[in-house]
Amino acid sequence: MKWIVTCKETSLLASRAMDERLPFADRLAMRMHLAICKNCARFNRQLQEMRRLFRVETGADEAIAPGLTPEARRRIETEMQKKLGS
Repeated sequence: MKWIVTCKETSLLASRAMDERLPFADRLAMRMHLAICKNCARFNRQLQEMRRLFRVETGADEAIAPGLTPEARRRIETEMQKKLGS
């Protein structure tokens, strides 16, 4: 990853950072951009707040909520296969 990233690249990095630990160079590039771009910094704060609110509202703490039941997983998988098959 290059050291100077665009707003579009920063938004993608911020989204990826929600799901995985970014490589050091990507984290550094994103943080440098967030330090100088108020719009991207706002977007990143909004992502973090949405995640926090989701966890609060759904009780989605991994220690408490183990995830979907096997039955729910099967229902979702069946519906997705129907949608993709049509």
